[in-house]
Amino acid sequence: MNVVTTNSEMKIIDSLISINDTDAILVYLNDNKARLYIPVIVFLIFLSVIGTFGNILVCCVYWKKAYKASSHYFILTLAILDLVTCLIGVPTEIFDLRYPYVFFFPIVCKILRFIHSSTIISSSSVLIAVAFDRYYRICRLGKQFSVRKARILCIVSVILGILTSWPSVLLFGQKTIELGIPGVYGADCSTDDSVRGTIYPTLYYGFLFNLFFMTVMFFAILYTKIGLEIWRRKKAHISDNFGNSEIVKNSITNTVSDPTSTEMSSDIDDNCHTGKHVKVKIQKPRQRMRVGRTTTVLFAVTLAYILSFLPYLIVMVLRSVLKDFENGLDDVGEVIYKFCVKSFFINNAINPIIYSFLNASFRKDAKQLLRRTAHACYCCRRSEH
Repeated sequence: MNVVTTNSEMKIIDSLISINDTDAILVYLNDNKARLYIPVIVFLIFLSVIGTFGNILVCCVYWKKAYKASSHYFILTLAILDLVTCLIGVPTEIFDLRYPYVFFFPIVCKILRFIHSSTIISSSSVLIAVAFDRYYRICRLGKQFSVRKARILCIVSVILGILTSWPSVLLFGQKTIELGIPGVYGADCSTDDSVRGTIYPTLYYGFLFNLFFMTVMFFAILYTKIGLEIWRRKKAHISDNFGNSEIVKNSITNTVSDPTSTEMSSDIDDNCHTGKHVKVKIQKPRQRMRVGRTTTVLFAVTLAYILSFLPYLIVMVLRSVLKDFENGLDDVGEVIYKFCVKSFFINNAINPIIYSFLNASFRKDAKQLLRRTAHACYCCRRSEH
């Protein structure tokens, strides 16, 4: 990547070199690079604000529910993990973009990368559990996860995320950046200098890539089976409705021709004898409708997870295949690259938006919660005055 690109910048650097002020040179280069990243920084600030507010709202709504289904615990766990990322992971990335050459905090970098890695793997594990829960609930009736099992799976997912993220503590830290000026070196929160050039970063990234693709394969197989089962049931349901209407029609005809018949209910008999039209309404099971809506919401969450990671994976593959990929980027290309590298943070902010659009019950509960909160704040203000 280019450090200095214009003649005016070169003149400033030359003047600083003449007075041997290496710290001033480093700060100047850092601020110059940070200005280039302003669009990405603004984007991450937006995600952090939206994600923090939205996930707090989701946590409050589902935590306060008197009755919690298995899906409620999955959604609550995802919201907590997303909230941790929005409060810790995203601000750290913003700090790293603001100080791309002066991140001299290797311990902080290790801790924050560990937390971020843990939340990603934990979320992936929860979404796998969600896919199996939907599969059992729809394709294997009677075998769906109980509330107790859902709680256990959520806890296991978080523990699994923590246990599988420990290599990040060893791999990440301070990366020394050569700025092309003698005696001036920057520092970034990235792969630690101690492991650069070894096989360990490749093994770790390979593990993450394989985990992602295995997760996507699970999603593809299970949700394809779920979709086929829903389609099959819809066809059967239409056939059943047609058959039921024919049976009712025949029964009413028989009742009219034979007043002594007791096959139909007394209400239908009375209506038939008085010549009133009979409306027969075939009720759809409420449970089926509710499960279908929940499945749609959770499928949308899973799809958003996959799509938010795709730009990141694409540029990571390009960087692995093309050794000088980053060095060959101009300013615009570098900004686009940074957007792609941070794309997976979209997943942490978008889930509450998905719930708002696809879940009427969540919208209702969220509105009630916000009204109560606003009323409580208004009462507190009035009491203070």
